[in-house]
Amino acid sequence: MTTVLQAEQIHVDLDPTQVLAAHARHRRRFAEEVAALDDDGLMTQSRCTKWTTADILRHLCDVDSWMHAIWTGGPLPLTSFDPNTTPHEFVLEGRATPDRQVLDNFIASSERMAADVESSGAERWGLPSLSPVGAVPWWLSALHVFYDSWVHERDALLPAGVTPPVLPDEAMPVLTYSLALTGTFGGAALDTVVSGVRLVAGESPVVATQVGALEGDVGSVIDALNGRRNLEDILTDADTEVRRRLGALSRFFGNAA
Repeated sequence: MTTVLQAEQIHVDLDPTQVLAAHARHRRRFAEEVAALDDDGLMTQSRCTKWTTADILRHLCDVDSWMHAIWTGGPLPLTSFDPNTTPHEFVLEGRATPDRQVLDNFIASSERMAADVESSGAERWGLPSLSPVGAVPWWLSALHVFYDSWVHERDALLPAGVTPPVLPDEAMPVLTYSLALTGTFGGAALDTVVSGVRLVAGESPVVATQVGALEGDVGSVIDALNGRRNLEDILTDADTEVRRRLGALSRFFGNAA
């Protein structure tokens, strides 16, 4: 049995083979969905207050290019990264490219990403890589790209009148990773189960583990954890302190540009 390497700061108890296959399927579906948008759809205000639907695609193309550079040892187009400001600065620069060209770029980038992750075997999973939480094995950096794209798919398409499916093989890794990220913000010890995923945080590493089938409106739970919905309206069964701890990632996104 292949040992799944984890990062020092987070442990995400998932099967990389399943995660990477779901990532590839998601990106191809997302590309097909946006290919059908007209110019008005691309100009629609997304759930990200400063970005249109086309701006979401600009951002995801940026993320893909950054991660491919990290994975191949190529030069990065940035010398520092602030998750609150750097993505928006790149989107502003990217607006020089027309929306329709951005759409074409995103479709091509999505296929490149999908082909890359789905063809990666166990020999690649543990290679050193980077993500916003620091040094991580390669498969966790690929999971971060998956998570970012899945959340932004909803940011881009829901306001444009398109409802992306919430498929269990995609939603489970995205929920698990969302909870792992939430736990990295520190605070009092926490041991709780959210929609079939157990989060243990308060000491290093933060551990997120699937303990059952997905439960409830998982799309809304993921939205709430990531600042797109009111967490108190979604996790009504959690006590006040648990909701406060689970809101750490949402509060972080509330400070983003």
